[in-house]
Amino acid sequence: MFGLIGIASVGLGKLPNIDVPLITIATVHPGASPEAVDSSISGVIESAVNTVSGIDYLESSSLPGYSLVRVKFKTGLDPDVAFNEIQSKVNQIANRLPREAQTPVIAKLDVNATPVVWVVLRGDRSQEQMHAIARHHIKRQLETINGVGQVAFGGGMERKIQIKLDLVRLSSFNMTVSDVIAAISRQHAQRPGGFIATGDDERMLHLDMEHHSIEALRGLLLNQGSNGRITLGDVAQVSDGLDDERTQVSYDGESVIAIAVQKLPNANTVLVVREVERRLKETIQPSLPVGVRVELAINEANVIGETVLALRDHLTTGLLLAILVVWGFVLNIRSTLIVAIAIPISLLGAVVVMYFNNYSFNIMSMSALLLLIGVVVDDAIVVVENIHRKFEAGEQDPDTAAIEGTTEVVAPVVAASLTLVCIFATVVFMEGMAGIFLRSFAVITTVGVLVSLFISLSLTPALGAILLRPEGQRSSVIQFIDKFHGWVEHLYRQGLIIAIRNRLLILLVTFALVGASFWLMTRMGTEFIPADDESRLQVKVTAPAGSSLDYMKRKVGEIEFVLASHVEVKHFLTTIGDVNQGNVNEALISVILTPKQERQIGQQLIMSELTTALRRVAGVESFVNAFPILNGLRAETMELHLSGTNLHAVAEIAQMLHERMRSIPELGNVQLSLKLNQPMVSVSIDRERAARLGLSVTAIGETLSLLSAGIDVAYFNDLPSDGERYDVHLSADRDSFNLSEGFEKVYLRNATGGLIRLDTVAGIENTYGPSIINRRNLTYSAAFYSTPTVSLGEALALVNELAVDVLSPGYELSPGGQADELEKTVYYITFVFLTGMLMVYMVLASQFNSLLQPLLVMLAQPLAIIGGVAALWLAGHTLNIYSMIGLVLLVGLVSKNSILLIDRINNRRLSGMDAHEAILEACPLRLRPVLMTSLTVVLAMLPAALGHGPGSGQYGPLAVAVLGGVISSTLLTLFVVPVAYSLLEQWLVVRRT
Repeated sequence: MFGLIGIASVGLGKLPNIDVPLITIATVHPGASPEAVDSSISGVIESAVNTVSGIDYLESSSLPGYSLVRVKFKTGLDPDVAFNEIQSKVNQIANRLPREAQTPVIAKLDVNATPVVWVVLRGDRSQEQMHAIARHHIKRQLETINGVGQVAFGGGMERKIQIKLDLVRLSSFNMTVSDVIAAISRQHAQRPGGFIATGDDERMLHLDMEHHSIEALRGLLLNQGSNGRITLGDVAQVSDGLDDERTQVSYDGESVIAIAVQKLPNANTVLVVREVERRLKETIQPSLPVGVRVELAINEANVIGETVLALRDHLTTGLLLAILVVWGFVLNIRSTLIVAIAIPISLLGAVVVMYFNNYSFNIMSMSALLLLIGVVVDDAIVVVENIHRKFEAGEQDPDTAAIEGTTEVVAPVVAASLTLVCIFATVVFMEGMAGIFLRSFAVITTVGVLVSLFISLSLTPALGAILLRPEGQRSSVIQFIDKFHGWVEHLYRQGLIIAIRNRLLILLVTFALVGASFWLMTRMGTEFIPADDESRLQVKVTAPAGSSLDYMKRKVGEIEFVLASHVEVKHFLTTIGDVNQGNVNEALISVILTPKQERQIGQQLIMSELTTALRRVAGVESFVNAFPILNGLRAETMELHLSGTNLHAVAEIAQMLHERMRSIPELGNVQLSLKLNQPMVSVSIDRERAARLGLSVTAIGETLSLLSAGIDVAYFNDLPSDGERYDVHLSADRDSFNLSEGFEKVYLRNATGGLIRLDTVAGIENTYGPSIINRRNLTYSAAFYSTPTVSLGEALALVNELAVDVLSPGYELSPGGQADELEKTVYYITFVFLTGMLMVYMVLASQFNSLLQPLLVMLAQPLAIIGGVAALWLAGHTLNIYSMIGLVLLVGLVSKNSILLIDRINNRRLSGMDAHEAILEACPLRLRPVLMTSLTVVLAMLPAALGHGPGSGQYGPLAVAVLGGVISSTLLTLFVVPVAYSLLEQWLVVRRT
């Protein structure tokens, strides 16, 4: 019942909710260069937070006027605790930051907070009107949807009151920029008024001294003196305008405003997107002005829905095939019905734990349920098959048959289930990103196995006593199938006789196969997350440093033409410029392809074709990648960091290594983050002369900041108000001031009130410098990003060979992103494998009361590796997080068959048989349940292994590894384990004598 309730409440997602303790510290320092930001902000913050314990790595990026420090903690640490510790450290050094810098903003990065849908707004209205519609109408409507966490938008330009100073007229009135700023502060302000009480009445005093129209702002008094009344309109152009254009968003080549909708953690993505679609269609679109329309551009629910739907179909198909296998062996409808009842009950038990742990139906959880079909059937099959044998042996009483049949197999059923629990429970303690990915998988499977064990030893015998009866006359078809079973058992017995006669040969061939599988494993490619066809990709465009927005628009237009010309490209959403970093020489294009089932070629081939075609667009670099798997991770699969103590040395080495990497086609199109060729205008100040003339360096810097980009000096709102306040932006009129002409038109007021021309104390020089300065773990860093055409492991090996001749002492190349997680995953998987093997041995040793017989059971595990590795190699898969965990799961899965065989042999030995007779009698009797349990696992995983739908690139390797391993283990275990048992018993006899 709780499981059925949970099904309706569990959400849908692509991947498990990942709570990574990643803290960001963002600080704005208007007008500061990357070098100044690095030394005065990023370096200070890094030194402070570096003392916090549990840090995995520390990174910072220093850009013009902006610092971003990222602190990644080791997994398992509470993000709230990490946030509090970082906040405490930053507060301690706040007074050491520059006075002009804004207060650092500390935030927890939620990797699950990627937008689930992008909505685009387009129409024939002005930029200001479109922006107002997006902000006041659409955004507010979408924010009220249940499950929506945040609504953000980009593109277009916000309303801004522009004040353009005419420096020539300003100097003619003997005024400076500082005078204007001071006057605006005095004449345009709001002050608290309090209350005025008169007798029995009390009234609020409203002190609104702001100007609420453009005409009123033009009349703002600057000075009243001998030259008469000087207003703002006398020295500046005041207009109701828009913000400076630093970004542009377009959809299919048409300028739009893009609206991103992010969901809350654990919210059902599909339900949120459906409600967004409904709200757009029924409420928002009908209320928009004529000529304005909204539509969905990128829909995350499509990928999630198609992936979960494909897994659901695989789940249903696997369930039906498993039931068919049961009937094919027991040849009894009632026995099949008992097993069919046990499967959904066990699965619903796993759903209960999903509900209480806030898990969602995603690739990992659905793969766990898919695996559970084969696992939970095993226990019920063994019990039902043994009860059925009691009836075949002549037992007439249903209760006696159920009790005796269940009692005989309690020990092997419990032992087999506990071996699975040992493996899955060990996975729970994995660390790193792999541990986060697989934790829900392990928990669901462990609970499912335990529920299955309980059902098989309680409900299954009870149903057997109620439903099973001695069979009467069988049909000719069933008799034929039963005879076929007997023929197979006879054939297997003859094969056993031959195998026992050639025991050493059988073991030598087995060892050779195991060795060959491990050799083949070393020849396979490795990666963290396998590539998948999601019918979407990204194109990152980078222009030379110093390129303007107009240049980027022109080049991006050429790229969009190439994209539109490709037959498989359906839509593309383009963003030029980076709001946070202020760069206009970068663009990101999200490309939506035609659905996978409608295409003739795969996404990887399309990416290769586009990479080749975009190389013909001169003047920019284009990088084609899949969508990132998580928020906060880059889309590129290979990420490397070159670190050292000297910025220029790091840049020089990085450039050499970059050139070598680009000469190797297998490494793909390699991008280098560190570049020292950003065109700059360097201002040199004669400090001594400035001091003699009564000018402070701070006053000079404020004036230069205004002349370059301008500053926001106040707020403005209309009356009646629309509920928003807009920035009042003060800057120099470009017609009256050109930086290349010098500072002869700019005046400053000194301490005595006199006017000093700026070019008497300052000069300019055109130079080059870094556009961004990166640090990693307190040292300067240059990052390399690429999506290789070979596996990630092969690409890393190629890079390491190149780096040997390039790296100088004190400089190192370390992996990051997926490359770093791959190294960690290999270590953690090895830990789980060895720990699981030890725990399985301990369980079996206690079960068989022997230190040697568990080794016989565990022979099945290397036999499973043979098929698992071979199947992965034949299917073209790599060793990745999914395939590796599939190989680890085989350690527990394949032990069941060995346990059934050895337990039955031991029972026969207790009745007085010698080892040879016990093997030849017990193994054929256990052949049917062994084949049944193996076939149910194989057929349950077969649809997922053969699947080609969305998500198959990720869950497919796990299914293939399990399928191949179970097949090889079953076929070899039926002969190798009895042979090894025979040799062990012979050795024990010789030792006793």
